[in-house]
Amino acid sequence: MCQFARVVLLVSVLATADCAIPAQELKCEPIKLELCTHYNSTGMPNFMGHQLQGDAKAGLETFMPLIQFGCSPDLQFFLCSVHVPMCVSLPQTQDAEEPAHQLIGPCRPLCQRVKQSCLRILHNFNLEWPEALSCEKFPPTNNHEHMCMDGGNSSRGNRPFVGSSSAFNSLQNYPELISKYKDISKEKPELAIYDPIIRILENSVHNIKPAQGFSGKCTGVAFPVHHHYVNRTGECVPRCGADILFDKEDKNFASIWLAVWSILCFISTTFTLITFLLDTSRFLYPEKCIIFLNLSYNILSLGYLVRLVVGAEGVSCMTIPGGPSLLVREGLTPTPACTVVFILLYFATLSSAIWWAITTTTWAVMVFCSLEQQSLASKSPLFHFLGWGIPAIQTVAALVLHQVEGDELTGVCFPGQQTESTLLHQLVIPHCIFLGSAFIFFLSGIVASLISPSDLTRRLMGRISVFFILYTLPQVCVVGSLVYELMERRHWREDATNRPNIEVFILRIFMWLIVGITSGSWVWSHKTLVSWKNLVSKCFGFWTGAKKPPTPIFPKVAYHATAADTSSEVREDIVTLENLATLKRGKELRQEGFPFLADDKRVVLGCIDNNRIVL
Repeated sequence: MCQFARVVLLVSVLATADCAIPAQELKCEPIKLELCTHYNSTGMPNFMGHQLQGDAKAGLETFMPLIQFGCSPDLQFFLCSVHVPMCVSLPQTQDAEEPAHQLIGPCRPLCQRVKQSCLRILHNFNLEWPEALSCEKFPPTNNHEHMCMDGGNSSRGNRPFVGSSSAFNSLQNYPELISKYKDISKEKPELAIYDPIIRILENSVHNIKPAQGFSGKCTGVAFPVHHHYVNRTGECVPRCGADILFDKEDKNFASIWLAVWSILCFISTTFTLITFLLDTSRFLYPEKCIIFLNLSYNILSLGYLVRLVVGAEGVSCMTIPGGPSLLVREGLTPTPACTVVFILLYFATLSSAIWWAITTTTWAVMVFCSLEQQSLASKSPLFHFLGWGIPAIQTVAALVLHQVEGDELTGVCFPGQQTESTLLHQLVIPHCIFLGSAFIFFLSGIVASLISPSDLTRRLMGRISVFFILYTLPQVCVVGSLVYELMERRHWREDATNRPNIEVFILRIFMWLIVGITSGSWVWSHKTLVSWKNLVSKCFGFWTGAKKPPTPIFPKVAYHATAADTSSEVREDIVTLENLATLKRGKELRQEGFPFLADDKRVVLGCIDNNRIVL
């Protein structure tokens, strides 16, 4: 009885006043933080302004080095009372439909004790006491005007959780004590003054409800308030624009990074394609496969450019009837812009991987079978079916199965951005197969080139080996980042403190687009310079209005009938070109249309000066 009375006395002063956080629209919820187990319920927002327990946990863990150092026995309790303050349910009034709730934070003396003990530790590292934990924000004492938790003092030894909070903790953990109190209060009327506190405790034990903004069906994710439950799919879908896995700074940097490399990729691949069109006869299989690989990366960069023009929300977000704007997820209807970006990106990534596999395959077959490059041209319909047909079939299948999903970081639409199974089957497995087959055929071609070397095989082996490095290393990084996301994403969505490594995703963007830039090196040659020089000359002449050079003025020549005329005088019987048609000059000229020959069958070509050429 005495022990129970002491517990109630500890609670009495604590519960006789208003809390620093208003009770309006506040809901109590169970505490999910393992560091804070000295009472059962809390409410959000807390004294730090956090809206979710996940955010509060992340903020609390920033003080872990100080907690582990043990600068104050009250530090952990103080931090818990700030990040997850105690939530109690007030007695229900006649006007209210539901009982109100109140948050109880730390008292100022508790804050000052902790600050005094830990400030010298912070000063050793040139740090100041956090402004968000300013002791002036908390009530000076626990009285009828303010409720707060004092937490005991350091003289009680190393017990970190002492003081008035233990009263609530005890009574909430052992509700039978409340019934026992009611029986005792009937015998001792002087205990009736504690009836309001007992009603508060009864409400705290029985009326704990999820905090406002939490959906009961989305409590399994780290940030329930940033998700919306869709009945049609039975999934919790992220809200558009919410910072769940990445913050705004990461998204802004990713957008700039994507813009830079997609523009460079588009310029490089466009240059390569125009070079090919200037002289298509230059490129034979397997070299022609590199041109089609460039076309794939040109389409890929075009998809990213469409995303940059339309905007992240314009591509990756959609609105359900009567609901909020959400990220496009599998099973939901994407917007037209999302569909276009999805087709361009997914089709291009698959086709580029297949064309590289075709490049190594045709090279290996050509070396093994000692074929000429011209002989491979007859198989071009098969190559185009594999290079364009298979990606088209997979893209259409993904659209039919509604596997289009929006990406929170880049704002593009791509398969598997929120669903792990789709990421595995539509991206990881296909790219592993294509990359592995290309590697096998490349090694086969290397072996065949060493067994039966020739000038052509040695030249192609050198170029393809260089391009193998330029293509394979980036693609290995891309596949590795996809596997990393596949393995870790479930933990990111369930644990608010487990965040993805942004550097991995930034590296993926770079590695996916750098191949389109380096693949243009295949056409860097003197022939390319000549082709572009001719093109520029033609275009410059067309736009400047330059005409063809005038027809040169030839010397006047004619047939000269003479025996051995070596005189220097001008002969009158010389027929010039301008008078040859009319035959107005000369003597003994024949009828028009007949050759003018001398008797000795010699023809003298000359002009009206002294020069003669005798044939």
